[in-house]
Amino acid sequence: MAALGLALGAAAGVFAATHFAMNTQTDALISAKLPWRLREAVYDKAFPQPDSIVVVVDGKTPELAEAAAAALTDRLSANAKLFPRVRRADGGPFWGREGILYAGAADVQDRMQTLIQAQPFLGPVAADPSLRGVASTLSTALTGVTTGQAKLDDLHKPIARLADTLESLKAGKPTWFSWQAMVAGGAPDPRELRRLILVTPKLDYSALEAGSDASDAIRAAAKSLGYATAHGAGGADCAKDAGVCVRLTGPTPLADEEFGSLAEHGEIIGAVSLSAILLMLWLALRSPRLMASVLVTTFVGLTLAAAIGLAIFHTFNVISVAFIPLFVGLGIDFGIQFSVRFRAEQMATTDRRAALRGAGGAMGGALGVAATAIAMGFLAFAPTDYLGLSQLGWIAGLGMLVAFVLSLTLLPALIQISAPPPATGGSEDSPVRRLDHWATRTATRIDGWVLRHRLLVVGTSVGVAALSAASMPLLRFDFNPIHLRNPHSESVATLLDLIKDPDQTPNTLEVVRPSLAAADALAARLRTIPQVSDVRTLSSLIPKDQDAKLAAIRDAANLLAFTIDPVVTAPAPTDAETASALAQAAVDLRAAAATATGPAAADARRLAADFDALARGPAPARAKAAAVITEGLPTMLSQVSAVLSAEPVTMQSLPPDVVRDWLVPDGQARISIVPKGDSNDNAVLKRFMAAVLPVAPDAVGTPFDVKNSGDTVVKAFIQAGVYSFIAITALLFLVLRRVRDVAITMAPIVLTGLLTLGSCVVVGQALNFANIIALPLLFGIGVAFHIYFVMSWRSGGSHLLTSSLARAVFFSALTTATGFGALWMSSHPGTASMGMLLMVSLIWTLVSALIFQPALMGHPRDH
Repeated sequence: MAALGLALGAAAGVFAATHFAMNTQTDALISAKLPWRLREAVYDKAFPQPDSIVVVVDGKTPELAEAAAAALTDRLSANAKLFPRVRRADGGPFWGREGILYAGAADVQDRMQTLIQAQPFLGPVAADPSLRGVASTLSTALTGVTTGQAKLDDLHKPIARLADTLESLKAGKPTWFSWQAMVAGGAPDPRELRRLILVTPKLDYSALEAGSDASDAIRAAAKSLGYATAHGAGGADCAKDAGVCVRLTGPTPLADEEFGSLAEHGEIIGAVSLSAILLMLWLALRSPRLMASVLVTTFVGLTLAAAIGLAIFHTFNVISVAFIPLFVGLGIDFGIQFSVRFRAEQMATTDRRAALRGAGGAMGGALGVAATAIAMGFLAFAPTDYLGLSQLGWIAGLGMLVAFVLSLTLLPALIQISAPPPATGGSEDSPVRRLDHWATRTATRIDGWVLRHRLLVVGTSVGVAALSAASMPLLRFDFNPIHLRNPHSESVATLLDLIKDPDQTPNTLEVVRPSLAAADALAARLRTIPQVSDVRTLSSLIPKDQDAKLAAIRDAANLLAFTIDPVVTAPAPTDAETASALAQAAVDLRAAAATATGPAAADARRLAADFDALARGPAPARAKAAAVITEGLPTMLSQVSAVLSAEPVTMQSLPPDVVRDWLVPDGQARISIVPKGDSNDNAVLKRFMAAVLPVAPDAVGTPFDVKNSGDTVVKAFIQAGVYSFIAITALLFLVLRRVRDVAITMAPIVLTGLLTLGSCVVVGQALNFANIIALPLLFGIGVAFHIYFVMSWRSGGSHLLTSSLARAVFFSALTTATGFGALWMSSHPGTASMGMLLMVSLIWTLVSALIFQPALMGHPRDH
């Protein structure tokens, strides 16, 4: 038997190893036949959104952000094999030229007036874009101050900015200079410091992190261009000491980082879990040979369950792969139950075969009923729409039957071969014997107290259960998957940063109408909803008041065209020419400062000292200053030139890819609805969806996807709970044949569930997509434990707390609790909450099995 079992395990292991496949595509976890998934499929077919990586480029200046985004876009576009599609979300020729038309008319007027006022400074610098040109231009402007034709205050802002920059450089601090900010005379808008690149990568869903190759390639391209990346920085501001920071977010990085965080600290968690399991097995069995037999049996069962799962489904998903810890926890329980009973039988006979037959006879029925009940509990998930859990239900359910068969075939054979000696416990004074005596005395006292105070125990339990039931309305289910992830990881921190801007939040709702006119009509209704911040259609991309804006732009262009785009530019200066220009500018600054008072004069003298120091200093210092001051100048001049060439925006002039994002060739038009308020707040999203749904019942989008996914998961658990309750109750009626005995078996399970959920309310732990997976394990272990006790009690067992059964239940629960409780150490919030919920549920399982159920059963029935 042992040889056959090990051979089957080896064959299953080879099959599982050679056929193992993993599908990390989260869309496959929910049935595609649900109404909301069908609506989503219709929308995706009309308006496919393949971009799954959002590259966020943050710069210390607007010029750095724009130049970096343009360079990185070009670099990624060159790798068409890995990146089939790369596009700028807020940049490129069209937006660079026409973007100003989307500002208000007054804002456009102000910006054009600012450019005109800066003409005397911009013209000479454009003709000589060097540090020499900057110093010479400043000298020319200062001549008007010394002759009384201008005021020093007119030059105060550029003088102060130049002085601040040079002094920061002299102090060795990271320094950046923005021409756009200097011309505008104020700090840049935060949106001007950020650019977005949308990337469609080639993904490998057979890998745990499907987009890791693409993400690594983007980071490598960024680093090769001299930009900092946030990878490994915990999502922190990687641009603190760098001019440009590149961060990744979007569906692919979010999924990859989540799967990566699940594996993070995996070695430590695995080591702690294995050590805890081995310790509990030792305390329960006190025999390395028995421990080895249980572990080998569990491993063989695991390989068989894996092979069965792969044979049926061909691949595991991110939910069904959780059958591994479920099987280990429950499979070890079967092994402990049989082995502890075998140890007890060994004390009555030296014949090992007789002890094994006694253990099989005593535990076979209980294990069979428990395994069948647990399998029914898992298989109840099979018909649900939560396909990930449905697959898990099939694999874990069939796996329980495998574990049962092995516990009565392979395990006894291995025990017979390994020949563990009877437990002697050592001398009476040994620590082990003293511990056993103490445990026996304690269990005896507890057992006696429980039987003497049955009404108190049962009444208290019912009262606590009632309080827990009353608290259920306070139990929260957090449907937002972002809350399950590490908020300090790169992709999550970046996404939360983007969500703060309504123009960039992904939490929008989308609606399709058969024509643009119908879309515009619905958009007008939606704009009246208080919970809506903005509604966009293709018509929204046609700027308002274009005539007035274009008139202001053309007036500025007539004055600035040759200023910004000079026919001839000066050749690069020599170092001596730069030093001479700086020295002359210092003289002119002091002369101008002598004609004025106040902050402008003080800053002019400050800059004069800085120019003098540069002029007399080493050439590398001048080269470094020139690089900092002139780095963004070409980008700024190019941006100004593009703005001055703006043309009327019409439906015909919009880029084809932009039009395709909003209008299908057959006429269908898209509407995008933006929520008002913090779209990362569940309450805000619920109010937003509740307000939009009556007006647009066919809306789709991330908020609905998240909420409907949560509803599907909750519904799946409710359905499975009802199915399993009915099936297990029917099984217990078939086996126990008494209503009271069935009630005694099921009541502690209900109590454990209520106490577990009530504890979640007390500690403020919400149920979520991750920790809810702990409930099937809780249910399975609870059913098994309570069936063991009831069947022993029906057989005439008395003082069960002092029996080998109680010892087996106690250590089985501790083995599972300590093994899975190590998940609490995970850096993944969802996994950590699962570990916490498992620990709490198993503690209450022990309490209900060892305290409440004996009180409920009372003294043994005459047998």
